[in-house]
Amino acid sequence: MNVATIDAVSYGVTDLAEARRFWSDFGLSLQGEDRDRLLFGSLDGSHVEVRHRDDPALPPPIESGPGVREVIFGCRSPADVAAIAAEISRDREVREDGDGTIHALDPLGIGIGFRASRCKPVVAPDPGFNMPGRVGRRDRARFYAAAHPMEMTHLAFMVPRTEPELDFYVRRLGFKVSDSYRGTGYFLRGGASVNHHNLFLLDPGGKGERLGFHHLAFEMADIHEVFGGGLHMTRKGWPTMLGPGRHPVSSCYFWYFLNPCGGGAEYDFDSDIVGESWVPREFEQTPEAFAEWCLQSGMEESLLYRGVQTGDTISPKADRQSS
Repeated sequence: MNVATIDAVSYGVTDLAEARRFWSDFGLSLQGEDRDRLLFGSLDGSHVEVRHRDDPALPPPIESGPGVREVIFGCRSPADVAAIAAEISRDREVREDGDGTIHALDPLGIGIGFRASRCKPVVAPDPGFNMPGRVGRRDRARFYAAAHPMEMTHLAFMVPRTEPELDFYVRRLGFKVSDSYRGTGYFLRGGASVNHHNLFLLDPGGKGERLGFHHLAFEMADIHEVFGGGLHMTRKGWPTMLGPGRHPVSSCYFWYFLNPCGGGAEYDFDSDIVGESWVPREFEQTPEAFAEWCLQSGMEESLLYRGVQTGDTISPKADRQSS
């Protein structure tokens, strides 16, 4: 079952105006707007939909407050969508739109959908990095005043149990495990995806305490755009959730921002691409496995960006960056 991309993510929020400001500052293009709905796009055609949290068009929430209500995965073909519909309709209700998109709930009640992908390939410009003995660029490097995310690459959920989710996504839907945290976190990619992960499922510490959305990530053109976008968001007053830093699992550079729509929004760059020789690894759930560098201190408190609930907003316990 050839899931290849994330095509769309829908949020339920309490403040559409604040959501409009956040995603516009983040760099997505506003593609549609009315009293009840906002639609934002990244450069590959994937999009973020924002509705009021009480909108009956949304699947039921998995937590109080704002957050993601549905993720639409893109498949290679309508035949793949039909195969998924046949598989999951064996034990759950499946609804089909007129355009061929199917909708259901996963084992923990997370809204999911599948359609023939509408994303288009995008190619980042060559940044031309200079290295000792290798000149990739002469004259000045490019600097970004703001970011324009190229691709929607993955999203993450905190889950109280990983076993039913693994059985559903891997055994039944053909997702593959790229890497894992021993018994507590799994990085999954669609069967036709080469991205390190499209879906991250995490039970922090194996405690089974919480079900909720954590973050949505976008791939950027280069490391300069991560920093340019991050500095722009900071100037606009949006608080950092975590970063900037670099993940040993997936290898990417990152910068997360707290999102009024729920959870965080992440800029990524240089994520691993999975080839035929890829061998999944199992990591210990340690600060070093989460970030090669990021925080000056307090990493133990922020292990795996384990937030605390402050009203309806996830906020990190530590937000001290290295110099």
